[in-house]
Amino acid sequence: MERAFEDGQHGDGSLRTGPRVDDDYLTVTMLSAGLAGILGRRSRAGQVSRRSDGLLPAAWRAGSARLWWRCQEQGASAPESDLDLLAWCAQPFAAWPVSLSLSAQDLQSCLVIGEELSGFAEQSARVAVADVEAEWTENRVYQALRTAASVSGGDDDAQVERIYAVLRRRLIDHPVVTDLELKQWEREFSRTDGSGQTYVRRLVDEAYVPRPASGAHQYLRCPGCRNTVPDVRASCGTPGCPAGTAETVAVRALAVIYEQHRATRRFIHDPGLVEARILDALSGNEELAGRVQVTPYPGIDALDILIEFLKGDSGRVAVAETWGADAKDQESARLLGKAFSWPGSIACDRRFLVLPAHRAAQPGYVGELVAELDGRVGGIEVVDEKRLISMVTAAARRLAR
Repeated sequence: MERAFEDGQHGDGSLRTGPRVDDDYLTVTMLSAGLAGILGRRSRAGQVSRRSDGLLPAAWRAGSARLWWRCQEQGASAPESDLDLLAWCAQPFAAWPVSLSLSAQDLQSCLVIGEELSGFAEQSARVAVADVEAEWTENRVYQALRTAASVSGGDDDAQVERIYAVLRRRLIDHPVVTDLELKQWEREFSRTDGSGQTYVRRLVDEAYVPRPASGAHQYLRCPGCRNTVPDVRASCGTPGCPAGTAETVAVRALAVIYEQHRATRRFIHDPGLVEARILDALSGNEELAGRVQVTPYPGIDALDILIEFLKGDSGRVAVAETWGADAKDQESARLLGKAFSWPGSIACDRRFLVLPAHRAAQPGYVGELVAELDGRVGGIEVVDEKRLISMVTAAARRLAR
């Protein structure tokens, strides 16, 4: 653990007393986790309070202290109060009076947009393992996914994995679900709990927010990501989405239409779009038929995609080579590199961290990510989605000879 205070000398021999602040990513991560705590307390307003609710979160106080020392080092004006620092958080880091050692891309980010955490702050708070509402909801959704797959598949492990992949994909393909569609899902996955409720309904209850609607109902959605939008001109805000003019969708409902919870959208649906594109491109490639076996979310989501290259000999088919791919769509390359780890449960000949095309196209993103992974996580190849697909096609041709 870092000591609260350290003595040391600058290059000019002058004495410095204060905490180590050489990692500004740690500082903004603490501020992000603190902001998540502050916003979480606001969402609990009027509910049962905790003894610590009268205090600012410890992560916020630690981040503020580190920032204060950074300002002292540079002779910059530090925030005069917590309200002053909150105002800083609504501005890009590049506009702060103090210079932070962040990447050029991350310097354009801020921590708060309106009354919500920015995408950068969400990512930072998750690195800090902050107990924020979004992460709590995400964990509950994944648990409901696993439970629904487990009870539906029974003792057949392969069936459990197949059902998990089907339900996981539905969260990507269906940002909105009507109660009539849910009834179809329940007929498909009919196992119930002790109260008679189907496990797939429990999944929808965790992942979606119900809205009253009956009979014919229309809503607007982005044609690219299928997320709902409030009006024709509004942007969906989904990273990398080509968006376009909103389209009107007509559905029928008995009494309820379900719209994805913010956490489901931000941490499961939106990042899952790149996984879906890769899976569709590989599964729909006729040249790969019989040569490549693609498994979505193997090991109950240990990886995003398992790619097995098949080779036949004397009427028998064997796996000649195995690749694993984990797709990530995150705003900060540096924070992604700091948090990334490769699961060791599935053996792979090659391991890929796959980026969506819009992230790989950001100047410096790939270089910063590779630099952050270097020496910490070995044997990882960083590629974009299009590069992975072309590599799989080329390898299938080579191994088929």
